[in-house]
Parts: sequence; structure tokens; C-alpha cells
Amino acid sequence: MPNIIERNIFPSTCYNRTFKILNSPPLYPHVLVAVGSTNPVKINAVRKAFETFFNRDVKVVGFNVDSGVPNQPIGRQTMIGALKRALESRKLASSDYGVGIEGGISLLWGRWYAFGFVAIINRYGKVSTGTTGWFQLPEKVLKKVLSGDELGVVMDKISGTVGSKYKLGAIGYLTNAVVSRQELYQHGVYMALAGMKEV
Repeated sequence: MPNIIERNIFPSTCYNRTFKILNSPPLYPHVLVAVGSTNPVKINAVRKAFETFFNRDVKVVGFNVDSGVPNQPIGRQTMIGALKRALESRKLASSDYGVGIEGGISLLWGRWYAFGFVAIINRYGKVSTGTTGWFQLPEKVLKKVLSGDELGVVMDKISGTVGSKYKLGAIGYLTNAVVSRQELYQHGVYMALAGMKEV
């Protein structure tokens, strides 16, 4: 598995810490957020997280961008995909923020986990990242994913549904709908937003 910390993959930016992003006015009457995906689960997760975090109106637009990684990212590829989605979407929208969310799997202490990596870039070039909670994949699911199948496709077959990644997702099925994919990603967006706060 690729080593996710083997070298710095974060883009160099022109961010200047003299900008206080939480105190500086947005470019629009609302906070404009671009998401590097048209998946409604990701878009709604970003909208809910930003509205709660900023306690103000938020406009979220989704873009179909190239993540630059396989459909089923592994390890470090998950981080790269999220970063590219954030950068490309913000560039397309000239927005206050660009957000990239990438779902992937990674090996940790001999066990395989699924998780989401979230990258956020603001209009000054500051980048902050976070992750969702990690959950262990059942052996039956893991074997199919490691053989090359996308997790969403595997879960469709197991659950007997179509387009599970646009609905509850793998986490929804494995937790008996206690946690949905949107809720999982929303948590990850909060974690990434924490690094945006100036203290």
C-alpha cells in the first residue's frame, strides 16, 4: 500500500496569515462554496457543515472535476484526490472556498478501513484538511475491493440496492442506517474547517 506520509503532497500556496478569514467579508452576500463533485451526498454534507459552522447563508455549487486518482483510491491516493477536487472546484467558481471529498480505504495496524478525506482551500490559498471517522470493512467486502471493485459497486451488490453511494453508502448499510454517508462526510468537513479557524 502507498505510504500516505512518504512526502509532502500539499500544494504550495500564497496564503498570508495576515488575512483573518473568519473576520474578512466574503466576496458575495453569502458564503460561496465550490465542491469538486456533483454527488448530492457530498454537496449536502458540505452545505450543512458550512451553514452550521458559519451560522450564515451558504451557497454550494458542485462541479464534475477530475480527481486524478482511481475510482477506488487507496491510502495516499485518497488525500491526493481530495486536494485536487478542492483546488479545481475553487478555480472554476472563484469561490470563497473549494472543497474536495474523497472516499478511500487504507491499511492501519494490519486492518483495512474505509474513510473519507476532506480538503478545503480558501480564496487566499490556505489549505486545511481533515478526515471522517474510519470504519473497518468486513472481509467479504474487503476482498472484492482489493481485487479492483469500487466500494460503492460492491455495496450495491451486497445490499441489493442501486446507487448506494448516492444514498446511505457503505457506512449506512454496515451501521443499520445509524450513520449515513452524508453524516459521515459532514463530520469530515467539520474536521477540515477546524484548521481554517484563525486563533
